[in-house]
Amino acid sequence: MPKDSNVSVLVGERVVTVKREGSNRAVLAKILGKVQVEGVEVLCLDRLVHESHEQQFGEWTLAGAVTTLLSRSLPDAVVPA
Repeated sequence: MPKDSNVSVLVGERVVTVKREGSNRAVLAKILGKVQVEGVEVLCLDRLVHESHEQQFGEWTLAGAVTTLLSRSLPDAVVPA
């Protein structure tokens, strides 16, 4: 299994930039939508920005086969009882 690389994720207002350590290339993806439910934020991107073996970019959990879904817990989120 490939070693996980260090990846930085920069979330802008309309785009996400993914930069892998050791590469001078950045991947840009448009944010198609944002959802916040029960203390979790999910961003739906317009393309895949992760490899099939990657499951995490720092605080972001990765999912998706056609587009990438980034999800993370919101800081200081209050979850209703």
